[in-house]
Amino acid sequence: MSEVILEAVDIEFSYPDGTNALRRVNLQVKKGEKLAILGSNGAGKSTLFLHFNGIYRPNSGSIKYRGQDVSYDKKALIELRKKVGIVFQDPDSQLFSASVWQDISFGPLNLELAEEVVMDRVQQAMLDTETTDLKDKPTHLLSYGQKKRVSIAGVLAMEPEVIIFDEPTAWLDPRHAREFMELLEKLSQKGKTIIISTHDVDLAYVWSDRIAVMHSGEIIANGEPGEVFLQPELIKRADLVLPWLLEMHGVLVQKGWLSPAIPLPKTREDLFSSIAARSERKLSAL
Repeated sequence: MSEVILEAVDIEFSYPDGTNALRRVNLQVKKGEKLAILGSNGAGKSTLFLHFNGIYRPNSGSIKYRGQDVSYDKKALIELRKKVGIVFQDPDSQLFSASVWQDISFGPLNLELAEEVVMDRVQQAMLDTETTDLKDKPTHLLSYGQKKRVSIAGVLAMEPEVIIFDEPTAWLDPRHAREFMELLEKLSQKGKTIIISTHDVDLAYVWSDRIAVMHSGEIIANGEPGEVFLQPELIKRADLVLPWLLEMHGVLVQKGWLSPAIPLPKTREDLFSSIAARSERKLSAL
């Protein structure tokens, strides 16, 4: 059984204006998994993320890291944020140093690490995010895509065990979005636990090991991608749509092109292979 690394237990949270943002939220995050959280704007995704990192404190309930309740004294929060890093949707909210190198090195320097350790961490983070050529560039002169990569590098340099990405591909063009997902795959292969929020159901379906769906501050579904998306009433309630792969698979099954016994495709290649195999069987029967 996989180890639970991060957990929300009966979380309730309201903003000062009275907005009830989270309602009895329970969610376990397993070590090394890829978890996607789906939901419309205002569903509570970002608010939950800020609880995972200790930025927000619940009105009731608790956040657990490796089975222990999160403590909210300064020292404990510093330790938590070494282990759980957040990359915000807007990179401008995360970049504040004069140059790229200064920004990426800020976190490790504040851990009071040896200078050579900081340099190694920063260089590796820049390699992973392909920002090495930007190291001396002022952060305010970066493009949006460059700012996004630098903000990710700043979190990677802290070497957290869990990395949370809030709408990571928002406003990225297709090439940069694809490169970002390749980076996530590399991080996953290194054993990082990754949580993303996204409106992109196609991305969530193909990429994730598990999906949680939020609506009006509650988690209304939690399971494997195929299980979650094959619940029409749930999809309608959460204002979601079917991923392209599942929609196409459903049409092909309905028209008799594919057998309903064939497993759901996880990638385009899976779907194309099923179609090709079906075509070959029909040709051989002639």
